[in-house]
Amino acid sequence: MHLTWPISAKPALAFLFRPLQDVDVYVEDLGDDVFYTELFKRVTPKSVRIARVFTAGNRQKVIEKACAHDFSARKAFFVIDGDFEWVRGEVAPAPGRVYRLDAYCIENLLIHEDAAAKILIEEEVLSEEAAKHTLQLQSWQEEISSHLLDLFIWFAALNAANPDEPTVGTGVGALLTHASRGIPQGLAPAKVSNLAADVQRKTVEALGVEAASALFDSIKNRVLGLPNPTDAISGKDYLLPLFEHHLWKFLRRKTPRKSLRVRLARNCCLERFQDVSKAIARSANGS
Repeated sequence: MHLTWPISAKPALAFLFRPLQDVDVYVEDLGDDVFYTELFKRVTPKSVRIARVFTAGNRQKVIEKACAHDFSARKAFFVIDGDFEWVRGEVAPAPGRVYRLDAYCIENLLIHEDAAAKILIEEEVLSEEAAKHTLQLQSWQEEISSHLLDLFIWFAALNAANPDEPTVGTGVGALLTHASRGIPQGLAPAKVSNLAADVQRKTVEALGVEAASALFDSIKNRVLGLPNPTDAISGKDYLLPLFEHHLWKFLRRKTPRKSLRVRLARNCCLERFQDVSKAIARSANGS
């Protein structure tokens, strides 16, 4: 059983666990201690001890905590999602104190063929080759990306033009096909196109046609130049729910999303997290 702690007790946890770890890791999301601890135990170099990851509450609180931290007194690693500022190629906040992921969010790094195949192997007793052939994950990602990439580029543009306008937070639910008994929902391209057109309209209203088009083109050029352009699409709010529906096509039962995230974390591709791993090692060494 996993013990839960009241929010008021969170600051004391860091002191409680200090003897058990070489560096304190702080992340954004409250209530995600188990997921992040399992993930960082896997991706942290074996030479570095991690017993528990601490959740600060949100992105700004991680940044504030990092700026106030005395690194000479205690080694610590503060990590935030890339979000739209990363999609646009903007400078990361608090350089040298905060590590910003090279992806929209950490869930982007979880969805990988190897990790997905292990889930299917365990559930359906398939060989690795059969599991990967069944999933066709690369084809699925390419299809999803072809529909969602322009939408997220417009999201990033609108967020720059008017940060108060809703974007990713609306979720992927409204963009899915209608539920049908026994048939998992999928992305409805027409709904995606309609939303992208609406976000484009709002961006044009805020910036004007020429400025909006120039911003869109600038962001798109950057995104298409990334090693994995799909990393510009929110993994948490879009890719993970869509992957969940994709996985349901091949499983005899649904996997709860919280459980799915932990299973992906425990089986994640270490290559996708190699930059994170190196950064943790540097923090543990005091550099």
